[in-house]
Amino acid sequence: MPSPSARFCAHLRTKTAYYRTPDGERIFKPDDSTACYTCLKTQRPVGPDGRPVDAQSCGTERGCFEQE
Repeated sequence: MPSPSARFCAHLRTKTAYYRTPDGERIFKPDDSTACYTCLKTQRPVGPDGRPVDAQSCGTERGCFEQE
């Protein structure tokens, strides 16, 4: 079974994404209404493909996705 953060791109960040569980997994709270997401590749709230970045859309279906 893949880990919960495995569905998120390795370049997706938000304020909580810098924290890790004791197992080393990044902590994402996709339902957090105050989260502001950025992409480490672009340093902006849009990815290299020009689409907005967030926990719901930065998955394997995007061409710029990279698994952690």
